[in-house]
Formats: sequence, C-alpha cells, structure tokens
Amino acid sequence: MSSFKNSVKTSTTPKITATSETTRFHVDTLTTLSREIDVKKVSVSIGNNDLLVDAHLRLKDGVHYALTGRNGEGKSVLLRAISNKLIPGIPENIRILLVTQIQEEGSDADRLTIVQSVIKADARREQALTQYGLLSDSLSVSNPRAISEAVALVQVARAEAHLKQTQKIAERRSGARGAEARKQLLVAEAKTAETEQRLQSVRSGRYDPQDAAVASEMLNDIQATLDVIDASSTEARARVILIGLGFASTQLDEKLSTLSGGWRSRCALASALLQKPDLLILDEPTNYLDLVSVIWLQEYLNSFQTTTLVVAHDREFVDSVAQELIILRKNTLTYFDGNLSDYERENRIKLKGQIKMKEALDKKKEAIVKTIEHGYKTAKKTGDDGKAKMAKSRQKKLDDRWGLERSEKGGRFKLNRDLAGFHLASRSEIKIDHGDGAIKFTFPDPEPMRFPGALIQATAVSYAYPASEPTLQDVTLSIHPKSRIAFVGRMAKGRVKLLVGSIVPGKGTIERHSRLRLGYFEQLSVDVLSSAEISGNSALAHFAESIKQRFHINISEGEARAVLGSFGLGGRKSTDPIASLSGGQKVRLALAIVVYNAPDLLILDEPSTHLDVDSITALLIALRAYKGAVLIVSHDRHFVRCVVEGAPILESSGDSDASEDELSSHEAGGPREPGFVYQVGPKGKFKLLTRGVDEYAESMEKKMRKLALG
Repeated sequence: MSSFKNSVKTSTTPKITATSETTRFHVDTLTTLSREIDVKKVSVSIGNNDLLVDAHLRLKDGVHYALTGRNGEGKSVLLRAISNKLIPGIPENIRILLVTQIQEEGSDADRLTIVQSVIKADARREQALTQYGLLSDSLSVSNPRAISEAVALVQVARAEAHLKQTQKIAERRSGARGAEARKQLLVAEAKTAETEQRLQSVRSGRYDPQDAAVASEMLNDIQATLDVIDASSTEARARVILIGLGFASTQLDEKLSTLSGGWRSRCALASALLQKPDLLILDEPTNYLDLVSVIWLQEYLNSFQTTTLVVAHDREFVDSVAQELIILRKNTLTYFDGNLSDYERENRIKLKGQIKMKEALDKKKEAIVKTIEHGYKTAKKTGDDGKAKMAKSRQKKLDDRWGLERSEKGGRFKLNRDLAGFHLASRSEIKIDHGDGAIKFTFPDPEPMRFPGALIQATAVSYAYPASEPTLQDVTLSIHPKSRIAFVGRMAKGRVKLLVGSIVPGKGTIERHSRLRLGYFEQLSVDVLSSAEISGNSALAHFAESIKQRFHINISEGEARAVLGSFGLGGRKSTDPIASLSGGQKVRLALAIVVYNAPDLLILDEPSTHLDVDSITALLIALRAYKGAVLIVSHDRHFVRCVVEGAPILESSGDSDASEDELSSHEAGGPREPGFVYQVGPKGKFKLLTRGVDEYAESMEKKMRKLALG
C-alpha cells in the first residue's frame, strides 16, 4: 500500500492585496455624497493567487445583489476586501457591515443578554446615547465647569474614534496613497492630543462659560442622529428581528454566553439588520437558519431599502431577494439584470442558439467546400480558367468572411462595431461557451437487499433532552429501500441521531434491518474538518484514514485519488492541507467518505450548506440517480423539491428555446415516484405534508410576513 503524506498547516493567513484604477492615478476619494460604489480596473489577490484581474465593481444604491461563483473562486475574500475597504475607490463615508458564517465571541458575552448584545453592536447608536446622556446631565445641573468637562469628554471621544478610523486607513494603504493616509494620521493624532490637553485643563479649573452654547448645539445634533436611526424603538425592533430569526420570546433576556456558535451567528445577523448600514453584506446567511427563519429573512430583505450583497446556496432564497446577479468567473465580474434561475435559463437559450448557429454554418460550409473542390477538379480537367477563378474567389470569401452573420443583439454583424481589436478575417468565429464544465458526483449504488423489509421502522417513538420540550413525540415512520424522505421545520436536536442510533428513544421502538449499511452526513462536518486536529492533514491522508477507521479497508493511494477526483478534489486539492479548502470543498470530502461504502440508506443533515450552485446541481443529480434510500434534513426548498418530490432542477420559462426537452439533459435517474415530506412541529410532532414543501412554505410565509413588517 502506498503511503499518504500529511500537509503542514500554515500558521499565517495570506494577505489580501487590492488595486484599482484609482491606485494608478493616486486619487483618494475619502468622502462622497453618493452611496454607490463604482470602481474600475479592480484586481484582488490573496497571497500569490489572483482572484480578480481588471474587473469592474459596481454596486448601485438600494439594489439587492447576489454574488455567485464556484467554490474556491474567492467570493468570501472579495466580500472581505469590500467590507474592509481594501479596494481603492470605495468611499470611506459608506457604512458597510459584513456578516460572516463564523462570529468571534465578544468580551461581553457573560454579562449581556441576547437582546442587549444585538442592540449594543450598533456602535453609532451607543456612542450617540452615551454623549447625549453626558451632555444632558451636565446641562441639567447648570454647572459651567461640569458643562465644559462634558463638552471636552465628547470632543475626546470623537477625536479618538476619528483617530481609530484613520489608523485603519493608514494600515491598509501603501505608496502615494499610504503616504497621504499617514499624513492624515499625524493630523488625527495631534487633534486627539489637543482634546485630551483641553480636558485636563478643564479639570484643572480652566473652563469656558461659553461651552453651554456649544453643549446645546452638540445635544441638538445628537438628538437629530438618534431620530434618524429611530433609537427609541431599537429594542422593540431588535426583539422582532430576533424572534423572526428563530429565537423564542422567553429566550431573549437570557445571557449571550448560553448560545452556541450557530445561534451567535443569528445574533450577528440581527445586529446588522437592526443597524441598516449603507451596504449590508451577507455571507451565507441561511447556513444556520431553519426554513421558518429563512422565509422570514427573505421577506424582511425584500422590504429592506439598503444596498445588499448576498452570497447564499439556497436557490429559492437567492431568486427571491436578488434584483441583480454578480458572477465571479475567470478572475472577472459580470452582471446580469435578474436572479439566478433567470440567468441560467438565459444561458441555456444562448447556448442552444450558439449550437444551432454553428451546426447551420458548418452544414453551409460543407456545401461550399464541396463546390470549391468540384470547381478545381472541373478546371483542372477542362482547363477552364473561369472555373478556377470562381473556385479561388469562393475560397477567399470562405477564408475571409466566414463566421458570425448576426451579432448577439440580433443585428447584422459588423467587425468594427461588434469585435474590437485586430483580426485576420472580417467575421468573428462562433465560440460556444459551455461554462466552467459540468461537476459530477459519483455515488456507488448499494447491492439489492437479500431479505425484504423496512430499512428502519420507528414505532410510537418519543424523546426529550433533560429540561427541554420533546424532540420527537409519538412518531411512527418507515424507511424502505429507494425511499425519498425529507424533514422540514424548526431545528430540533436528536431527531436524526435517533434514527442513526447514537441515542435511544425514551418511549417506543426503532428497528433496523439486520444488514443495513447507513451513511450519515452531519451538518457540522465542515466544522470538524476545520478543527486544528484535522485541518493540517491533506484530504488524501484524511480520506484514507477515515475509510480505514469506518470500514476497516486499507485503500490504495490510486483508488483514493480516483474517488476524491470524482468529487472535484483531484490534483493539488487532494494533497494540500484541508485548511486551504473552501467550505464547499470540505463538504465534498465529507460526502466522499460517507458514500464510499455504498450505504443502503443515506441520511443527510443540511448537505447543501457551503456548496456552490453548480455543486448543488451535481449533488441533486447524483441523489436522483442513487438507488439507495435517502433521508434529507434541509431548509433548502429547491433541494427538497428536486430530490424528494421529483421537481425539475430548473423550471421552464415557457420559452420554446428553453423547453423541457432541453432542460432534461440536466436530469438523471429517470422518473421516480415522489417521496414524503414531513413537518417537524412544536413539541416534536410530525405531520405528513400532502402538498410537500410548498404547503409548509405557504403557511410560514403568511405567519412570517407579519413579523417582517412589524
């Protein structure tokens, strides 16, 4: 057996470097009246890896965008570059908030309640309230010294806040722009020192009686700011948002420290929604939300007036919230006026048109080539110079004027208008864009069961964790070979673990087929692979070791590489540290391990989380073709419809050019009987949904719409 080498995890995070057209001309736009971002010639790299090269970054005020691209293209890096304003040309006055999948634990976690942590995350509001209280208290006592001290304290606080912001700008700039930023930093440092000296002077007894007028003016300005951000209703709005994101009303006054990482991510999301920045960036906001909360967030964002940039794997969520699409592909950004499904339908129509046009031209060219050959033969045989000249003329025309006859807009093709640059021919060659190539997952099919019967039979099962409401209550469920089942609803601990067998029911029985081979993909698989104990290993080494531990099989290096390659982890991806893989690539690694032994039943807990759109499509196709049974726990409505209910992967728009025949090329496994969708309700009750996930979504939309507008 070949040996597997572990890669060493690097201790330093590669630096993000960004330039733009602004960099080339050394133009610094620190403030602007516009809240739009329009920067040309943007290049972004991390370490030695170029993610963007001379791209155009454009975000119009008030528009909701979705950023899409394959795993590993650099979507999260681009979001960080925008939010940290690393890209020259992003106005400094635009307030940008980025909500990522992973939130750091704050120092106030032990003393703040959940609702307090959400409210206090708004630094602008907290600063305004603190300064308002300081000034109003000093004015109420009518003590000139107290008023002067309050004014001085506010001035110090503002100078320190400005200094902190100036330091951030100076740290991320270099060259001429960096030199100018460091000059501004020196000015800010001097201003801070000046305000601190004035504060000491006031405390020494040298105060100005005229500061009462200054304090009153400051107070009026702060009150105007508080009115703009609607500070008086902040707590009520925070509670509505938190409840919409899945928190119970009785839970909101508990300590933040009681929450897990996923629930803290919800708090971070609630804080961002509450603050209403100029640009809200959400990186996979639906990952730790159940379907109820996804629907609520979808409705809330649709009523949101702020510019929004979202990266998400949930197709229905993206289709609902996105007005425009930004496609990160081949180191550049392209824009599409519409949502993801519209974009894919248009691309398929375009591809089909390109193929038809090329086939027609190829057929026409074949006929012309035959006439040319016939002309030369005739001229040679008869000595007819006219025939030879005609054949030569046709050949010249074929060489010079063969290609596109119509532009993309449908008009007659003109070289100087439709194709810039120098060209050897007067027509453009027809190039068929097949995209980035199809992703394909290979799931080995299980052998037919020798003995008939259910794979799992749960009868009157109930279970509850200590001091918690029931996870399951009086549930009876049968899972047979080739079954397709989905659980939707509020997240509930233990419902899958009961079926897997890692915990036992409090009441009732769960019987499993004597020869059942079960594959279980856990939602936390990515977190496990990201742990310090594992992330330094290579995917190849971890895969081989996992197969050995789970199935007692010593897999060869060649076979391991082949399996990982079939999941898009070939080449260097298999030997680099797992830490270098994106979240979607880690999901692929976890799936490759789970399905290796051809399980009779696949239980998948939120498998589409972290995957890009193309990878989700590949997973859909693999699961539709898979001959074993599948049970899915998911909040992704599109995913459930396609895998369990047999819906098409992309609905036809009704256009004859995007017919079901054309779409069927992306299907697999042939027609299949629709499966069963169960709603997990309060207190662990199970309900079979006769109309599937649509029935549940419709009922939740009515309920959540009220909260979103509240």
